[in-house]
Amino acid sequence: MDRVKTMSLPISLRVSLLLLLLVPSVTAAPLPPSTTGVGSTPTQPQTTVRCQIGDTEPEACRSPFGMNSYFSGLERISRDGSAGTATLMERGRAMGVVWAREELSWATIEAQGKGRWNWSHVDQRFREAADAGYQLSAMLLTTPAWARVADCSARTLRYAAAGVRAEAYWCPPASAEQFADFVTAAVERYDGDGNADAPGSPRVAIWQIWNEPNAWETWPGSPAEYAVLLEVGYHAAKAADPTATVATAGLYIFDGGWNDGIGHRDGLSFLNDALSAQPTAWGSFDALAVHPYMPTAAPDEPGLFGAVSLWGRLTMAQNWLAAQTAARGGTARPLWISEIGWSTCSSSDPDCPSGTSTPADQPQGHWKGEHNPSSILLRHGPWTAEADRPAGPIGRSEEQQANYLVRSHGIALALGVEHINWFQLEDKFDGAAGNFWEEAALLRTAALGYAPKPAAIAYGVLTSQLAGARFEGFGALHTFQHNPNGLEPEARFHLRFRDADDQLIELLWRNQGTESILLPREPGTTTAEVIARDGSPLAAPIEAAAIGLNLSEAPIYVRQGTPPELVLSREELLHMVPLGAAAESFELQITNRGHGTINWSASSSAAWLRIEPTVGTTQQSLVHVIVDPTGLPLGLHQATLQINSSAGNQALPVRLLIAAEVTQLYLPLIQR
Repeated sequence: MDRVKTMSLPISLRVSLLLLLLVPSVTAAPLPPSTTGVGSTPTQPQTTVRCQIGDTEPEACRSPFGMNSYFSGLERISRDGSAGTATLMERGRAMGVVWAREELSWATIEAQGKGRWNWSHVDQRFREAADAGYQLSAMLLTTPAWARVADCSARTLRYAAAGVRAEAYWCPPASAEQFADFVTAAVERYDGDGNADAPGSPRVAIWQIWNEPNAWETWPGSPAEYAVLLEVGYHAAKAADPTATVATAGLYIFDGGWNDGIGHRDGLSFLNDALSAQPTAWGSFDALAVHPYMPTAAPDEPGLFGAVSLWGRLTMAQNWLAAQTAARGGTARPLWISEIGWSTCSSSDPDCPSGTSTPADQPQGHWKGEHNPSSILLRHGPWTAEADRPAGPIGRSEEQQANYLVRSHGIALALGVEHINWFQLEDKFDGAAGNFWEEAALLRTAALGYAPKPAAIAYGVLTSQLAGARFEGFGALHTFQHNPNGLEPEARFHLRFRDADDQLIELLWRNQGTESILLPREPGTTTAEVIARDGSPLAAPIEAAAIGLNLSEAPIYVRQGTPPELVLSREELLHMVPLGAAAESFELQITNRGHGTINWSASSSAAWLRIEPTVGTTQQSLVHVIVDPTGLPLGLHQATLQINSSAGNQALPVRLLIAAEVTQLYLPLIQR
């Protein structure tokens, strides 16, 4: 299907559109969505397609770019309202976000008792998100009071002395079948098949069973209890919608075995125990979702122990999947990142905690910063004593956040991760929760007009460059070599991607320091463009054999290709017919012999000559040239088809000869 591609725009125009959509006006109030002008047009095409597992088209279904959006959260509804949420939806799409990851809270939806449903807030926001062009994924989590385990209160306080507390709604259900009923109702309501659907039939294509059950704050239960929940949830979801994708809960991963003894442990170790208790749960997920948070280090930090770098954690998870598949059978499952992010929380932020202190009323979720071993990493390993911990903030700068966003996505894509969700679009608590992770948001709060951080701009450029692209391999300048049992080296990263038009996109950075270097030109290319992390063009000496680059910790993109060129499959068309003949149709290919996408239009100089269709946007189009001699007299008739395009213009001469009689001659077949 023909599609308008973002890359058909010059990079300066794409960045201008992105900035127009992201940068708020001078007012501090939340902005309503634009309805006219440039501000109403996102840089990514809006669609209402409903993705399902195994889709190869449309492109949105294969996109890796997702975001924890929380459009349907009660906190979002109360703090941002309809206008603010609409603005966030628009700005997320302008950044190129395709997948919106939402929470579907059983404790809220069926709070009043069995079968007493309240879907209204979810119905509205899911419909609006789908109409805005998002694909939807949802977490099925929390338990209403009437369905919780009997000892829920005791469980929530089990580790209270150590500062670990769970809210009661995170307790497991007393009956897994009650949870399965909730899953069935939710999936049937949002399967988009037009039967018993929510108004507008918004489709949720991805379902996750719970979130972070390897943390006591979000699962005061055992691995065995989670295994049961995963299995019944999977089968309930598949019974309601066989085409849905069901993933595990997002699991924090560190080194495969970490356990702090106060309710936090590595996700793979947690799953090992879950599968030991319930082996049949192995067949109860379509994808393994992980959360490789590392708040105090770069994803590729030099000097970090290799096994706990981002590269190390992802390969560890992939190796775990491969080993489990070999031992337990079944098909190979993909690895997803359902949350990753870096907080910019610092001592200058009055509404977020920093350093290592934990307020007595710290809400759940902070464990990823306080109890997560990644938050106390030295370059050469973990802290050896409590006194060694730094007293200052553990957040990263906004420039580091932007750099890490691009670098972590590049690493994940290079390792074959199919789905990546950044945490998060905008803090749904607007800073009121006092949570370290609120500052992982890419957009500032409503009071600041949802202004973008540098990472928001970087995300928009990342998606505009790599949307629809496939990883091709590492380039000639790549020096990084991962060693899980050693320290990560200071190195250069050079990743190569190809887009749908076969144009080469190269992503390059250093994980420490700066360097001037020559990048060899791709053979056969005639154009080159060097683009900064924020989308601005970079001046670089571009020669026939190489491109001069200045590499740093801020990633850059290099695009190489050939300019668009309009080519027609015919140079002319000559047609001879007898008087009174009927109209005939001839095929004509309109092709772009270079890279990028061309927009073309066609017109005819004569009424007896026409073309269908008359406009197109494509790399290659098949059109029909129709010659209609009806009512024309004997003799030679001449006309021209004019094809005008963004890649040049071409004229196709057409000659029509109408004769009193046309005799067909057949040559004899001579065999030797």
